[in-house]
Amino acid sequence: MRSIHRAPLTLRAASGAALLTLAAWGAGCATITDTFAPRASTPRGAYAVVDGDVVPVPNIPMGDARTVRQIIREGRTDNRTVDHLTDLCETFGARLTGSSSCEQSAQWARTRLSSWGLNRARLDWWGDVAVRFDRGESTGVAIIASADNPDQVVRELQFTTLSWTSGTDGPRRGPVVPMPESEGELASTGDRLTGAWVLVPPDYSDAGNIRRSGQLMRQRLDEREQALGGGATSVAVAPQASSPTDPDALRWAGTFSYGDSKLPLTLNLTKDDAGAYSGTQSIQGFHTGPIADVSYEDSTRTLRYTWKHSMGKSKIELLRSGDQMVGASASSTGERYPIEVSLATNAPAVVTESTADTGLLSRVLALRPAGFISSSMDERVWTTSANGWRERSAGAYSRDVEVNVRQSDYDFLNSRIADGARIEVEFDLPHSISDGPVPCYNVVAEITGIEKPDEVVIVSAHLDSWDGPGSQGAIDNGTGVSVVMEAARILAKVGAQPKRTIRFILWTGEEQGLLGSRAYVASLSQQELDRISAVFVDDGGTNYEGGLPAADYMVDYLAAASAPVNGQFFSQTDHDTAMGDDDPENDFHAGFMDINIRPTGDSINTHSGSDHAPFNAVGVPGFFWDETGRANYRYAWHTQRDRLDQSIGEYLTQSSTNMAVVAYNLAMAPDLLPRVSSDGSSLATVETAAPAPE
Repeated sequence: MRSIHRAPLTLRAASGAALLTLAAWGAGCATITDTFAPRASTPRGAYAVVDGDVVPVPNIPMGDARTVRQIIREGRTDNRTVDHLTDLCETFGARLTGSSSCEQSAQWARTRLSSWGLNRARLDWWGDVAVRFDRGESTGVAIIASADNPDQVVRELQFTTLSWTSGTDGPRRGPVVPMPESEGELASTGDRLTGAWVLVPPDYSDAGNIRRSGQLMRQRLDEREQALGGGATSVAVAPQASSPTDPDALRWAGTFSYGDSKLPLTLNLTKDDAGAYSGTQSIQGFHTGPIADVSYEDSTRTLRYTWKHSMGKSKIELLRSGDQMVGASASSTGERYPIEVSLATNAPAVVTESTADTGLLSRVLALRPAGFISSSMDERVWTTSANGWRERSAGAYSRDVEVNVRQSDYDFLNSRIADGARIEVEFDLPHSISDGPVPCYNVVAEITGIEKPDEVVIVSAHLDSWDGPGSQGAIDNGTGVSVVMEAARILAKVGAQPKRTIRFILWTGEEQGLLGSRAYVASLSQQELDRISAVFVDDGGTNYEGGLPAADYMVDYLAAASAPVNGQFFSQTDHDTAMGDDDPENDFHAGFMDINIRPTGDSINTHSGSDHAPFNAVGVPGFFWDETGRANYRYAWHTQRDRLDQSIGEYLTQSSTNMAVVAYNLAMAPDLLPRVSSDGSSLATVETAAPAPE
């Protein structure tokens, strides 16, 4: 998922006269602050927050006032979100798509939702993966032997390996030896490589991007498999053709880097007699369509064009060097996604760039080292997958192993070697790879609407996670799962009877490209899509649900739906922090966990990095909650730190209660959430940060 972290909301103070009239603002919304006021200075009466300002609640009838009070009372006095999160993380741990823990946690969630009285609790199949990959408890240590203690452990290592790769079949111990970088170094190193852990030279060229370490690991794995003479993901470039300087009438094939995946991309260019370019571009599994605004600058050999797709429009710029072009696709919000293509004359081919001397690498591998050790970009170790993971059979996995350690561990090993010490490492990597096909499921349950059961509000989060050693999948996205489940429990506990159906969905395959949510959207008819009022996704970590981006014509509905929560949840920690700074505008609402509805013009200005995006792509309003608070999401995101101890209970309490209130209110609103502006434009023009291919 895409990382989102927002600063705490700053609300401008209302005047004293305005505070006296707050109670009259909420014609369609219950006034509940008197009952649950967290402190004496809580503003009296209901209010909404729009674009950072306290405003009157829009006069739109929402849910039954008594039911809303019960929801908030239950959410505040008997909230069990942390209990669900603890059960999920401690019982099942990390939950890689297609793993045993992912399937077992899905069954657990379905059973629990059913036990609370929700309807149609089920596992909804969306597809298969070729193998089941389960990672056991993995360990790594550094050892410096002495005469008195030949097994002296001097350092416990923090590390990861690629998901869907081979492990060690028990503890594997060996000396640490630097990777030879020339034939001369190989000759001097000699047989010391046999049974050794080979230290790969670090590449910190993009040190600000922790994803880079995972991308390099995948690349090196492909290079080693090529050097070994095979490998399911080793793909040669299609035959090259001599070409003119001008890239006209050419077919290009290569990759589009989205998150942790390199997706097959093809580009076809033609040039007419007038010198005008046209063509098409395709990203496998996402979109095929024409390119526009094409230009080629001879002096710099730069190709530029735009590409319109279901998620918006991208601007592409590629620099040509011979039969290759490299560059990036830029989204409407400025995020960049690397593209690498090579000239091809035949069928498209995935290009795996090789920077290694495969002859030298082949000779290193022939000496049968224990494995390879590489460095992360910082103190986090980023977990991702091998290329071709979904289709590769168990028999196609090489025995090659690479361990990526945090930067300080790498520096420790490298420094000791430079000092002449003989240092050994021992890794135990119990990876289990078994042939499938392995079915994958979303978890679905609902509270069926009593008047308009075919109209739906969807509340969701993704159940799957990455599975690096140490991770419990807590922040990404056990927190979201527990919030959704507690929202369901609260609504069931108070006996909510919404007019429309409230559907709760826990997606899987999110980390591999929104696979579960995209399949769900594809399974719906146009009529079913038209009847979805809104889709909410909680996937931003342990901070509280602090707001939503919304098209201008949706703001009133969302402000009215979220207003009852404002003023009801309070953090003393956040209050003290805000009161201690130099900004007096923080003081009025310091510590209150309110919901800020952010107008974003004629469309929802969101991103495409989570499970709301497939809905936005077909014109259904999809929302990714702004996560507000003191937690640093990137501290744990996709790393060994993604553990239960990173969660903040008071934030999760607000999020689950807010999710229940907003879903209930929209399910009781006069109409579906508006999705067409006054000038007739629709959500098909949603502004997104990038496309969301598999």
